[in-house]
Amino acid sequence: MATPLPMPKLGLTMEEGTILKWIKSEGEEVEKGEMILQIQTDKVEYEVESPDGGILLKTFAAEGDVVPCGDNIAVIGAEGEDTGAFQNAAAEPVAPAPAPTSEPVTPEPAAPEPVAPPAVQPATGRVLASPAARRVARELGVDYRTLRGSGPGGRIVQADVQATVGSGAPRSMPAAPPAAQTGPPAVASAAPVAGMRKVIVERMAASWDQVPRITLQAEVDLTNLLAVREASKAAWESDLGVKVSINDLIVFYTARAVRRFPQVNVQLSGGEIRRMQDVNIGLAVAVEEGLMVPVIRGADQKSIDQISRESRQLAEAARAGGLPLTAFEGGTLTVSNLGAYGVDHFSAIINAPESAILTVGAARERAVVRGGEVVPRTTCFIGINADHRIVDGAPAAEFLGALKNTLEHPKVMPA
Repeated sequence: MATPLPMPKLGLTMEEGTILKWIKSEGEEVEKGEMILQIQTDKVEYEVESPDGGILLKTFAAEGDVVPCGDNIAVIGAEGEDTGAFQNAAAEPVAPAPAPTSEPVTPEPAAPEPVAPPAVQPATGRVLASPAARRVARELGVDYRTLRGSGPGGRIVQADVQATVGSGAPRSMPAAPPAAQTGPPAVASAAPVAGMRKVIVERMAASWDQVPRITLQAEVDLTNLLAVREASKAAWESDLGVKVSINDLIVFYTARAVRRFPQVNVQLSGGEIRRMQDVNIGLAVAVEEGLMVPVIRGADQKSIDQISRESRQLAEAARAGGLPLTAFEGGTLTVSNLGAYGVDHFSAIINAPESAILTVGAARERAVVRGGEVVPRTTCFIGINADHRIVDGAPAAEFLGALKNTLEHPKVMPA
């Protein structure tokens, strides 16, 4: 009997998947457990195994198609078996062409498509449009001033601009090239926005457009923390078998600060603000295709060697593409450290539905005033970008201040 292969649901938040590549083709023989195709979720790429052995009789989705979870994407069975019963009901059959008549019929001219009037704008003539809508309009060459906004007060949002693709909406006139330019600029290479990059584009644009942010920064004196690390380094390596980095210590103390300030350990889900029971810290990991954020669960309950060991394991597995979807779920606050790139301070986009992201800059020797004297100290800038819908300024400032104080006065052997 033929066996259907549905689009798998790999996590509670997964609603659909994108077909990246068919490893097997129609008509090929497959074994049970053999990799049959690659899909892209909203967080990871995943190889799907064949649920049974036999022939790949039929595929219902092509590479690049987005398929809801549970919809059949293929059928596996014995050669010659009927696959019609496994076609998803959502797939509409093509209507048959009308039979030709004995006399030619002169078609009547089609009525012009009604054109929606432009959105009513304020008397000042200023067009209300979100920054994301303006950016996407520039990228697509759409004149957003002619669109009807669906946002509050007729505000044009990103979705209004994206909806014009293929709708015949007026396009913006390209700017005239400089007089010295004799042709279009040379392009070294071009590639379609697909796979992980497509997911990043969509998620970052949605976060920027939908999440109002509050940004706070503070300079932290790391001199004592570096001294603790230097004094404990040999013991950590010999007794615990780990090399503890400054970032490991920052993650360690960040988790404990989140535990002290549950106001930042929240998520916005629908119309609810959920205060999370566990402290799950995301780690921003740069990979070849973009950025991944695996999560250290219960980070506030783990020792420094556990934090150090798990951080490395997650980073290595993320770069190798070996993490399941569940490794990216449940976080409430992400730590993003760009100090290794020489960045002093920066603002980061929140990894929704998390409440905040902590930014960490480069540690540098700077001249500071202590006791009325200018002395050299090693400092860095840390910052918090928080979702202002669920985290107010005062709790965010208290959290950042407490973390700063803890990093400046660390314990000798954190546990």
